Amino acid sequence: MLLVNGKVFTSDARGTIAEAVAVEGNRIVAVGRDAEIESAYEGARTIDLRGKLVTPGFNDAHIHFLQGGRALMLVDLNGAKTLAEAKQRVAARVREVQPGAWILGRGWDHTLWGGEWPTKKDLDDVAPANPVFLSRVDGHTTWANSLALQKAGITRETRNPQGGEIVRDASGEATGILKETAGGLVAQVVPEPTHAEMAEALTRSLAEALRYGVTSIQTNDVPSTDATPLYREFLKAGKLTVRVAEWQQFANSLADIRRERAEFAAFGDDPFRLRLTALKGYVDGTLGSRTSAMLAPFSDDPHNSGIPRLSPEQLTQMIIERDAAGFQIALHCIGDRANRMALDGFEAASKTKRQQASDQKDERQDKKGQSGATDFFTTYDGDTIRKGEFSFSVAYTDYDESRERPTVMARHRIEHAQVVAPSDFERFRDLGVIASMQPSHAISDKRWAELRLGEYRVMGAYSWHTMMAHGVHVPFGTDWPVESMNPYLGLYAAVTRQSVDGQPPGGWWPEERITIEDAIRNYTAEGAYASFEEKDKGQIAAGMLADLVVHTKDLLTVEPKEILQTEPEVVIFDGRVIYERNK
Repeated sequence: MLLVNGKVFTSDARGTIAEAVAVEGNRIVAVGRDAEIESAYEGARTIDLRGKLVTPGFNDAHIHFLQGGRALMLVDLNGAKTLAEAKQRVAARVREVQPGAWILGRGWDHTLWGGEWPTKKDLDDVAPANPVFLSRVDGHTTWANSLALQKAGITRETRNPQGGEIVRDASGEATGILKETAGGLVAQVVPEPTHAEMAEALTRSLAEALRYGVTSIQTNDVPSTDATPLYREFLKAGKLTVRVAEWQQFANSLADIRRERAEFAAFGDDPFRLRLTALKGYVDGTLGSRTSAMLAPFSDDPHNSGIPRLSPEQLTQMIIERDAAGFQIALHCIGDRANRMALDGFEAASKTKRQQASDQKDERQDKKGQSGATDFFTTYDGDTIRKGEFSFSVAYTDYDESRERPTVMARHRIEHAQVVAPSDFERFRDLGVIASMQPSHAISDKRWAELRLGEYRVMGAYSWHTMMAHGVHVPFGTDWPVESMNPYLGLYAAVTRQSVDGQPPGGWWPEERITIEDAIRNYTAEGAYASFEEKDKGQIAAGMLADLVVHTKDLLTVEPKEILQTEPEVVIFDGRVIYERNK
């Protein structure tokens, strides 16, 4: 297949623009000018791009893919502007189901209703005979009615779980608001969705991805042990039209993580279509729920500094153990305290690894003195790593001749990195920690972020430009279903720092705006780096996987507001055209 007469943004570090692309099988074989490509190759199919922009397929570096599809099947509370409107939507679902059936939903945002938490009584009014369990837009606070609390056994005597809070009224009764891990008390009694329901959820998620030109995802599906077989089922049926990097759970024991990894490896799936990568964990909550872990109290709640999920000592010990076993770690950190806790843990792991390497070097030197032998191999998590070898546990390795052994690049990640203390930006760089960020969070949170953080602390929030200026890798994602999966919205947010209606003029903290070229790279090449796949995707270059998007508008030159009006014209996945807008 040949793509000619286009504007091909290769997404390399130089911002190279080409005209044509040649694809054979599922790989790109050549990129260049029309004349040279057409003279060297004959296409079974030739697509005349008519000057349109081509980029690599979007790589959503932080998404909850199955949960997003599932959310499309539940009560949708996104955008409910009043408590009354939210209750009306719940009441509509109650009329559709039998008494006793669970009512599930997500997307409510009490900051649109004046900031007061809703209560169980609000839901009892419209659903007295149905247990109701609704997730806030950020997914970190839940709202339950009296029947749901009763089924979960939550009473006046129920203690707060570690990393969570059962909000209570003045008399000590649960109000129906459950923060962070407290929501799990109800979630564990909610009936599991059927296989058919989850298959429908994945089908809907894939349709959303196709709609937006998303060809790769890095996803946190809980539990991943249930999600991965479903992805495998769709892959075997030829229906999986995204490349899936599935995350395991950081909180699981090392024994369980290794067992899951071994079971996955036994299936022999194509690692470029379905693979296990990072261990995803949570350090804190969210700004919107005031559960993010802060170094100082919230400016609009002076007695509250958020809820860390773990103590610093617990977190550091878990990081050291999982790092030593060779696993990449991805930690959800919103508040400046949470980010610092994660960085402290990564630094401790790095020091531990350096000390162990020094001890091993001394031991090798002793052995060489005895036998003259040189050890060129090392072992991580049961896998022997050789020069350039690919491993499911640690992915790509670099080789340092001076050390006589490979050096594993951990590429640990902090997910969101929303509020960072000024002195900690350089620590991201020095520790090689990736800042995985979601630009649309800034434009949806800006209504209340400064109220939470205050005049000065807000300057270190949503700071992708500052991260990049420090030399930090910044892959972009959406956090869907917390935000829309639409990457064009993320591009717009990254370059404007404005809401979709253009407010505020000039952008919110405009110093953090970046160029559209950098924003596209963060959605493509940087995402590939974050999952150790930069040698195979994220750029349009010979040898790369052929995942491409042709756009209806030239993102590089249009006015920012037109980015929001852009959509895919053609989507090519794994060397095949899977979507054409006019067909």
